[in-house]
Parts: sequence; structure tokens; C-alpha cells
Amino acid sequence: MIPCENYSSYVGPDLVKTMLGSEDVTDDIRVVYGQHNNWQGNLWTFKEVFGEKSLNKNYRFDFTDKEGRTYWFNGFITDLNQYFNPPLIGK
Repeated sequence: MIPCENYSSYVGPDLVKTMLGSEDVTDDIRVVYGQHNNWQGNLWTFKEVFGEKSLNKNYRFDFTDKEGRTYWFNGFITDLNQYFNPPLIGK
């Protein structure tokens, strides 16, 4: 992980669900997303976010903001050492 100014000042929507392949990993990802919904102010590698067994798997994130709007994004992991750069939703 590396500190990231964009995420340190960001407050995102609530994380509702995260899927890695067919596995629900929401509870694990909430730790990384942090109590301020800002990825703890860091950029993380895919390995740090999803673990060693995530290579060549799809992922999907679902969020809901305070106004009830829903957001999602998805992707595919091809390099565990690549930085995971999630969008700044609502910014």
C-alpha cells in the first residue's frame, strides 16, 4: 500500500457487498475500505485487498449513499502486484 492524497480526503458511500468470483468477501473488504469509507487513505495492491488466491478472478463492489443511490463497479484481476485504483464515487 502507498498513501494517496485523493483517498485521504475522500469519504465514500457505504459498502454493501463485495464479490470475488462467487465468494462474498464483504466483511474482509470492509476492513480495507476503513471506517471512514476512504480505503484508509491508501492505494492497495490487488494482493493486499483480495489475497493470493484472487488472480484471474472477477470482482464486483456495490455501494449505497446516504440519499439511497446505489453504485457499483467491477473488474478482473490479472496481476496481484498491480495497484487497485477504485473510483471515487460521488466526487
